[in-house]
Amino acid sequence: MEMTLKEMGAYLKKLREDKGLSTREVFERSKVSNSYLSLVENGHRRASAVVLKKLAPVYGVDYLDLYVKAGYADLIEDEKKSKYKNNDFRYASFQGLDLEGLDEKDIEELNQFVEFIKNKKKNKLDYKE
Repeated sequence: MEMTLKEMGAYLKKLREDKGLSTREVFERSKVSNSYLSLVENGHRRASAVVLKKLAPVYGVDYLDLYVKAGYADLIEDEKKSKYKNNDFRYASFQGLDLEGLDEKDIEELNQFVEFIKNKKKNKLDYKE
């Protein structure tokens, strides 16, 4: 369900505060400027899809959920298709696993583990050939 600018800003601010992050820390992790984030959080500007995608891993949420809330629902089908096509774990991780309580480092470790498993399988296949 699409949120208003004010609602979306308050939601993003709550996500940031729940992680105990300052706008400066968010900038360091996502490269979204403090001033831009402040405008978004105060409901003066709509966050772009690109910005939402950068913020999602910092806040530990699915960027596709942020797309829906921000009114970018039309982009979701294209994103899903490209993710499935590329067999991208990041999409599967947010859709199939409960990541609540995990921070960015935990999610990165999961991604590394999946890469390890994929390489292990690939090496087995290479060995059999």
